[in-house]
Parts: sequence; structure tokens; C-alpha cells
Amino acid sequence: MIRAIIVDDERPSVDKMGKLLGDSGVVDIKGKFLNPLDALEFVKKVKIDTAFIDIEMPEMDGFQLANRVFALQEWTAVVFVTAYNEYAVEAFRINALDYLLKPVDKKRLNETLERIRQEKNININQSRMQVRCFGKFKVIAGSGEVKFRTSKAEELLAYLIDGRGAEISRDEIIDRLWPDYEGDRAVAHFNTTLYNVRKALQQNGIQASIKHSRGCYCLEAASIDCDYHRFLSLTAAPTAINVLTISDYEALAALYTGDYLESNQFQWSQRSRMQLKEKYVQLVLDMAEYYKAVGEQDRAAELLKTGLKHEPLHTDLNYRLVETLMVAKKRIAAVKYYNAYRRELKNELGLEPDVKLRKLMA
Repeated sequence: MIRAIIVDDERPSVDKMGKLLGDSGVVDIKGKFLNPLDALEFVKKVKIDTAFIDIEMPEMDGFQLANRVFALQEWTAVVFVTAYNEYAVEAFRINALDYLLKPVDKKRLNETLERIRQEKNININQSRMQVRCFGKFKVIAGSGEVKFRTSKAEELLAYLIDGRGAEISRDEIIDRLWPDYEGDRAVAHFNTTLYNVRKALQQNGIQASIKHSRGCYCLEAASIDCDYHRFLSLTAAPTAINVLTISDYEALAALYTGDYLESNQFQWSQRSRMQLKEKYVQLVLDMAEYYKAVGEQDRAAELLKTGLKHEPLHTDLNYRLVETLMVAKKRIAAVKYYNAYRRELKNELGLEPDVKLRKLMA
């Protein structure tokens, strides 16, 4: 069955499309939504195959919604359903699978469903690689977590994933992973390790391809669902935080379950680890500022506490948390937290809290 959602701000249109899809016999309607924001919340939690989306909606237009659905579940087959044909070019520009005009013709809809079904069958037969880089490096396929023969095989795959589809020379890989080896010995280690990576992926039914061209290697990024890749993509062109985008930022912050490759401590990953942590901390600060501005002090404090789990002594995070508790008229909690922070800062670094924070508590 094709798992689908319907998003349209007009109830009659939702009901009519629901009946057509239900009558097809191949669709499992997971949700019907009049509000695109409700649809986004649903997509964060439930796996879908396709989304039938109206274009002209007051809260958020269909193109905006489609882009956010792609950010959450990038392989979703989006089908636009509209009464207007002038949007077709834009629809296909953002990689929509199809474009249906209202009133939807049953035969035309069945053609669309067949295209979705064919695409769905491909995804079923091929196990897509799920990669987790925040916290501990982990590769998951349909049969479970992929086990590698050696730690170097795991590290080599992590290094290729870190490259995000870029071609990396064999010499660079050897320099990063086998800095103490030279010449034929280094090449032999590389070749054996590369073989072990390919074998592990093949044994788990993973179709991800490690390509070789002119002495360089790359892993096709399109064949991977990776938290690290998604985090970078979503932070590359940030939009203003507001009522329409805050749910996207919540999903983004939720990706950060630990520092980048934290449990592995690959030497080459240190710079990226620091840069990603800085991005995450700024994200938390910006989101907390938004929640504070709209009067949701408790949510702001909760976010800041989560951020402090990853960076306990960060000056700005600690200041914002104490400030937020004070604004929420929770002075006892603020004083208790401040004293705990002050002790930890003294014990760990031999320092006192920042002057600004001390003034706040005076």
C-alpha cells in the first residue's frame, strides 16, 4: 500500500481526494490536513510515501510545504493538486512527481498512483543506507546495524560520508587514516579496508556506490539518509524563525543528539565537530530568543537546558538560561542553577561567571 497524506485548505477538496484515493485500493491514507503546519508536524513523526498537496493555501503555499516535506523525508513523492495550470513549471522545478488539475480525473489519478507504486517498489527492493553521525557513528540497513570487520573500515566509510559526495584522492585518505604508513604498505591497507567496506555494504543489501575516478573516491550522497548531511543542508540557508518556521527548527535541533562522531573521536573529525557544535549552540540561542519573545519562557528554558547538556560551561547558554528563569519569575530556580554553574566553573576552570551574569544575580 502507498502511504499518503492529503493537504488542502478546503474540506470538500480533501474529502473528494480522500474518496478517490480510497477507491483506488492501493493507498493507505495516513492523514488529511486543512492546515499545512499540522501536516508538517505529522510528517516529522510518521513515514509516508507520497503527499497530495494543494498550492494556494493561506498559512503556507504548497511549494513551501513541499520543500519542508523534502527536508524531513527527502524521498517523498509530492503530487500537486490544484485548479490552476499556471503553476506547472514551478511544480516540476522543485521535483514534484506529478501535477493534477481539479477536478481530478480518476484515470489520470490511477496513472499517477502507478508511477508512485513503481517508485515505491524500487525503494523496497533496495536498502537505503541510514547513517547517524551525531553521537556515535552508526550505519543502519533494513536488517539492522551494519557491523564492520575492522575499526578502520568503519572510519573509512565515515570519512567518505564526511566528504558529502566530493571526490577525495587516495593520497588524502591515506594521509588522514594511515599517517604512519608509507608507500606500498599504506596502499595495501587502503585497498584491503576499501574492500571490507564494500563487502559490508553489499552483505546488508545497501546499494550505496563508492565510485573511483582518476585516483579519487567518493560515496554517492544521494544514496544516503544522513543526519549530518541534513543538518548542514538545513543550516546552510537559514530563514527567519517565526510561527511558520519554528517547527522546522525544532526538527533541526532534534538531529543533534551528541557531538559529531563524539564516541569515535576520529582525529580528522575534530574541526568539523567544533564547527557543528558552534552551529548547534547558535541555533539553540536563536530558538530560545524566539520563544522568549512570544512569551513561552518554559520552552525557552527547556531548549537551553538541552543545549547545556552538550556544552555545559558555555557562557551565553548559561546566561540566557538564568535570564529566562528570572523573566519567568522563577528566581529560586535561577539562583539554584546559578550557584551550581558557579561551582562547576570554579572546579573545572578555576573561573568565576561572566560579569554580565554576576550583575544579573546581584
